[in-house]
Amino acid sequence: MNKKVIAVSLLMLSFFTVSYAGEDMNRGSKLYEKKDFKGAIENFQKAQVKKPTDPMINYNLASAYYKAGDFDKALESYDTALNNTQDINFKSAILYNMGNCAYRKGDNDLSLQYYKSSLKLNSKDVQAKHNIEFLQSDKNKNKDNKKDNKDNKDKNKNKNKDDKDQKQQEQQKEQDKKDKQEQKKDQYLLDYFDKQDKQNQNKQQNATAVSNKRNSKPW
Repeated sequence: MNKKVIAVSLLMLSFFTVSYAGEDMNRGSKLYEKKDFKGAIENFQKAQVKKPTDPMINYNLASAYYKAGDFDKALESYDTALNNTQDINFKSAILYNMGNCAYRKGDNDLSLQYYKSSLKLNSKDVQAKHNIEFLQSDKNKNKDNKKDNKDNKDKNKNKNKDDKDQKQQEQQKEQDKKDKQEQKKDQYLLDYFDKQDKQNQNKQQNATAVSNKRNSKPW
């Protein structure tokens, strides 16, 4: 058994012939063996109408749904079979297959629960043991990856914050420099205009003095 992948082959029971559930069950079994799963489903459904809660019919119907890729309906039919049998080995096989369905649906946690329940009823089930080990190992690996991703995310977040703070500091320094330059420029202009104003005042005073002197009467 390949230890690198999960074992998702169905635990199959022998299909039942005419003596068990009539022609519908017999045709369904033959179509299933020919991999005509759609045709098998149709015939198993007909047999189910006659015996809705029959665990064997529901089991075979669920297996046909599984092969057809309809895992939701497969789980429903497996569940019906599970709730209508007291056979421990049969229950274990059903739970194993339900684990396969959940795994195919991408729900690894639910799949793990089904496999564990199956193994409790049949401790010698090697495939169930393998799948449990695989899922637990995969779960731990995902936890480690999530932790690493979170740590990296936090590092990047802190780095981005530091970069942002540094950028803001540099922008503030640049702005302060510009403000000082503007202030220096403004002060220069104020000094210049103030100097010009004083010069103008002096010129005006001198002009007035000269004018007064010219207009003053001699003694």
